[in-house]
Formats: sequence, structure tokens, C-alpha cells
Amino acid sequence: PHNVHPMPALRRALLLSALLAFAREGLCARPVIFDTDIGTDFDDSTALSLALQDPNIDIKLVLTATGNTEARAQVVAKYLTEMGHADIPIGVGLFSSKERKGALFDWAKNFTLDKYAGPVFKDGIAAAADIIGNSSEVVQIIAIAPCTNFPELLRRFPHVVKNAEIKAMSGSIYRGYGNSTTPAPEYNVADDPAGSQAMYTAGWKITTTPLDTCGTVTLSGAAYDTFLSGSSIVSRTLAQSLMYWAKNLNRDVTEQSDVWFDSVAYYLTTDASLLHFETLPIRVTDVGMTVVDKDHGTPVQVALTWNNNGADLTVYENLIAAQLAGPGP
Repeated sequence: PHNVHPMPALRRALLLSALLAFAREGLCARPVIFDTDIGTDFDDSTALSLALQDPNIDIKLVLTATGNTEARAQVVAKYLTEMGHADIPIGVGLFSSKERKGALFDWAKNFTLDKYAGPVFKDGIAAAADIIGNSSEVVQIIAIAPCTNFPELLRRFPHVVKNAEIKAMSGSIYRGYGNSTTPAPEYNVADDPAGSQAMYTAGWKITTTPLDTCGTVTLSGAAYDTFLSGSSIVSRTLAQSLMYWAKNLNRDVTEQSDVWFDSVAYYLTTDASLLHFETLPIRVTDVGMTVVDKDHGTPVQVALTWNNNGADLTVYENLIAAQLAGPGP
């Protein structure tokens, strides 16, 4: 009928959140491993926080990637401790640079790994392989970093492809940064093209959110207020660390967040019903482009657009704001 109006984004997000919570009751939590370069951009922090707020996610390991992986593990350790999840294991990934710690390291520099109450694995790659190999369910790897750990994981433990699948923030198909119509060498791919080539061609199931869908995710207005005024310890810790990170980089996040690319990789582990997917043959070039190549590409489930002509992006932003704010304390 002509007098029926679409449900407002905030109402729809709250309804979806309630329905998801109801659906999760009695379900077994999904085992996941995070592969993250947390501490550089802030979106890794939001992806991890969203998973901590999801009772249907069982984080088996947070594995650090890229550069100074021990420094990044300190950031993880402080987050998990302050957010009340110090039982989650941390794995230190392949070290490549003492300097590449990320802008958030200073926030956690005094939280050395010996202060962490939970397990810390110096050989995080072996720990990840052990978890995957011993899991009775397929382990979802939330890949939100340059793929520096993947060649070593696949070389040493090739069996992991049989019991793991990838949910990645990766690539640029038809859209680039800032919703540009020109695709771009997306950072997670371009920083280590060979690592991404190894991940894409390993033979496991891959689902990605490229810049096409994650490249403009920001919280502003009522959604940002919901997050910043959240009662959960997760949202309070996340907001406090966001302000520290922004000040360190001279970024203004008073009215809206930075782009939360990686949050959508977490969302891929849910029903992801707000996204439209297509299976595309993707090839990673030597300069870090992810191109559609029907002759040489690997089949990848790609989140190409937000449903309802893109309007569901706003629904998603309200949804994650409410999830982060969560129940107290």
C-alpha cells in the first residue's frame, strides 16, 4: 500500500540485533581465529570487540601479524584484560620489523606479555595449526591483516586447509577507497601480495569483504552516540582507546569514527544477511590488485554490495553500534 513506509534504519538494526540474540540461544559458538595487525588502523580493534560481544563466537586464538608482532600482542593482551576476556589465548605471529608497532602501541607499552593471565604462544602459527587440527568444527579465520603469516602456516602445516575457512577484509573489485569507481591495490593485499596469493590459492573456502562493501563503514550521528555512551566494558574500553589512537595520529573523531573496514570481516561470520554476495574468480596480481580472471582466478564468495540499494549499510552501522554498546557492566 502507498501509505506503508520502509522501517527506519535504527529500528531495523535493533530488531535484527534482538532476532540474532534470540537465534543464538542454545546454539554452539563458532570457533574462530583472528589474524590481525591490531594497533595500526583502529578497525582491527572494532572487529575484535564485536566478536567479544557476540555470544555465538568462540575466539580460540588472536594471532598477530605484520611487523613487530610481539608489540601487537601487547595491544591484544591489554584489550582482552581490560575487556574481561583474559582467558583467550594470544599467538605471536611472524616477526618482520621492530619498528612497525602501530599507533596504538603506546597505549599498551607498559602491559608486557608476562602480565597477561591467559596463554601466550610465542610460535603463534603453530598454535593456530594445532587449534585447527584438533577442532571438531571448521575453524573460521578472520583475516584482517596483510597475509604475512599465511605462507608459513601453509608451508609448515598444509593440513589446515581441510578444517579452516577464511573470512577476510581483502581487496578491491569494482570500487576503491572512498567509494571511488576506480579499484585500488587494497592495503591488506598490497602490503604482501605474495602472502595474499598464498592465501587465495590454498584451496580452502574464502569469503571476502573488499573495499566495495567495507570501504565506507563509519559511525556518526545517533549510531556514534550509541557506541560512545555504551554501558558495556567492551564499548568503554574501545572508546577510550579510540581517543588515544586518534590523538596519537592527530585525527578528529569527535563527530564520527574512522573507517571500520575490518568490522565487516567479523560480520561475515554471522548470517551477513545485509550483504549481497557473488562468487567470482579472483586472482591476486604481483602489485596487490584483486582482479576478476575467469581463466586463472580462484572462486571466492565476495560481498559486493549492501542490500536495498546500499541502504543496508546504515542498518549495519546501527547494528554494530548497538552490539558494541551492549549490556553493562
